[in-house]
Amino acid sequence: MKILIFNPFGIGDVLFTTPLIRNIKEHLPSSYIGYISNRRTFPLLEDNIFLDKVFIFEKDEWRKDLRRSKVSFLKRAVSFWRNIKKEKYDVVFDLSLNPYYRLFLKTLYIKKRIGFSFKNRRHFLTHKINILYYKDKHVAHYYLELAKFLNIPTRDYKFDIFFKKEDWEKAEVFLEKYNIKRDDLLIGLVPGSGDSWNERAYYKRWPEQYFAYLVNLLIKELEAKVVLFGSSKEISVVDKVYNLSNFKPVNLAGKLTLKEFCSVLSFCDLVVTNDGGPLHIAQALGKKVVVLFGPVDENVYGLYPNETLGIVIKKDIPCRPCYKMFKFRGCLYDKKCLRDIRVKEVFDAVKQILSRDKEK
Repeated sequence: MKILIFNPFGIGDVLFTTPLIRNIKEHLPSSYIGYISNRRTFPLLEDNIFLDKVFIFEKDEWRKDLRRSKVSFLKRAVSFWRNIKKEKYDVVFDLSLNPYYRLFLKTLYIKKRIGFSFKNRRHFLTHKINILYYKDKHVAHYYLELAKFLNIPTRDYKFDIFFKKEDWEKAEVFLEKYNIKRDDLLIGLVPGSGDSWNERAYYKRWPEQYFAYLVNLLIKELEAKVVLFGSSKEISVVDKVYNLSNFKPVNLAGKLTLKEFCSVLSFCDLVVTNDGGPLHIAQALGKKVVVLFGPVDENVYGLYPNETLGIVIKKDIPCRPCYKMFKFRGCLYDKKCLRDIRVKEVFDAVKQILSRDKEK
């Protein structure tokens, strides 16, 4: 059986599909599995030992092509279509929730097209689960539920990220440049996260000054080495934390590719992050995490498969979670749910996890 998975979304959503991939391979070991992802998330999949082929679909590149030349756009579209069609897939798990993408997949003559019917968008699916939105359980569990259409029983495998040996070696050499050794207590902080929310990412982020106070406590009280992580879009956010800190951490904002970020993060003993892609990467790496949740429901996008992996810190004010129906409609209280999380709470959570690990 040849199976295709289509997920055009971000880091978290792609990692949420990895338990599904592993379950398929466990019960259909001779299956051939392909995947369509965007360019940003491709590094998370390229070394996955359970995948046979990964296609890149980057909608922004297609839009640029269309603006530049309709001929160029059509050539790209036809080439992409042919490359997938020649694989002759039997089944596609379409996680896009988008009827236009589903029409495209139908033209590939894939007989079994599995997905979610959101807002009654069931067109072009042969097998579907009706949803209003993701709620009450983790997104990864929603994805696993689709396996029933292949009569596959499932279990909660962790998220997967695979590395080459040279990735680990490069990360170790990189950290040595900053005088970070294997026996150091290394704590990673992610003051940004939420790139996919663009300008509204502000509402997913614990205040920068709070992160700076936390840096001071981690270095002064725990004698930890602290590394600040952030994408190229988050340099200003991370720089503000760095500049507000009395004890200077290592600032790696904008200096790492996604794969380099994953490999360097794997050397951390613990990670403190806002909710978003870095949280799910940390989980895939088996890292202990303290995660700060604001507008998003931690039951749906939080720790998986269970909370023994870390500690969720949140404030259950009446208006949260306010991200619903796949939309964030704004905040009238200047992210009070995050501002009300005290630095001491986060520091105590860090100490709790570290002391629990020492007891083990």
